[in-house]
Amino acid sequence: MWRPKGLISKAINKVKFFQIMACLFEAAGAGKPALRSLKKAIEMNPHKTDLHLQASRIYLKLGQIDQAALHCKKAASGLGPGSFIYWLNRASNGGIKSNRWDNIESLEPLPDKPYIPEAPAGDKITQFNNSGLLLLENGRYCEALACFQQARALGGHDPAVLFNTGLALSKLNRHREALELYTEAQSMGFCNVELLNNKGYSLFHLERYEEALSCYEVARQFMPNDLGLLSNLASCYHVLGRVEEAVGCYRSAVKVCPEDATLHNNLGICLENLDKIPEALACYRQAVNLSPKNSTFLLNYGHCLLSLGHLEEAQEVVERILEQEPHNHQAWGLRGELMAKQGKMREAAECYGRALGLAG
Repeated sequence: MWRPKGLISKAINKVKFFQIMACLFEAAGAGKPALRSLKKAIEMNPHKTDLHLQASRIYLKLGQIDQAALHCKKAASGLGPGSFIYWLNRASNGGIKSNRWDNIESLEPLPDKPYIPEAPAGDKITQFNNSGLLLLENGRYCEALACFQQARALGGHDPAVLFNTGLALSKLNRHREALELYTEAQSMGFCNVELLNNKGYSLFHLERYEEALSCYEVARQFMPNDLGLLSNLASCYHVLGRVEEAVGCYRSAVKVCPEDATLHNNLGICLENLDKIPEALACYRQAVNLSPKNSTFLLNYGHCLLSLGHLEEAQEVVERILEQEPHNHQAWGLRGELMAKQGKMREAAECYGRALGLAG
């Protein structure tokens, strides 16, 4: 016999059971088992506020301020990103863990090249770590990873070494492994803007967009005008369908770096998604002016011109692309659209054939 009330009662009891287990683990100082119990409870009842508040508190104790912020927002959806840092500090009995590498409340912009101190004589761990940093700087990611792994094998459990190893793994697109190391470094009190940004990058590539967004939002509290953060934040907002917020980030980024063609192009894409076609056109035009040979920017510009009915200008853009890239299939597709708009169906068919690689 079907008894839905009984099933609901059992589910509620299970949620309470896992929540009580989490409290017991937390009281015993076992943060990770506490989180495992809470995750099971949250899976069963994702809208229970006190579960998210408890998760937020435990994540903060473990140094994962991005996850703490994420659950804080889920617990209080009206709480803006500018105020949850205050809440987290108050809720954590001491706030964000300090560390000897960075004072998170007074960070300077990250340098273009990392400072690599000279290793003391005989300190093999530091020597391998520093060698890895130099290799990382020169784009030799596999060799850098080998150095960091050697430092760890020699007993290098310094969270900075963990972070560096994670960075090398990120560069090699091994994001799941990188994420584990970033999280471990956070649990040891190492938490700076660079870690949050790179952790967000790995989460983004693992398609865990809400978690990535939380990393970027927390990091932005400390470096509000950092170009990389603004761009990453905008990408996250965009993929989550929060296009208006993505536009805001790109506008801020363009103010910081008006000579970056990619920013103008990406802003144009977002504006076009909002049906703000004339504004999008102006952005694409600026991107093309800054990077006149970039076929992606030219294609976006051409499609926008076509949608506004500026056929002659769109034709000029297409010819410009095909002059430098005669086999660009997307350009042939755009040319086909132009021909079809003008009623030249035979020419359009030939262009579509080239776009599909069937001719030419």
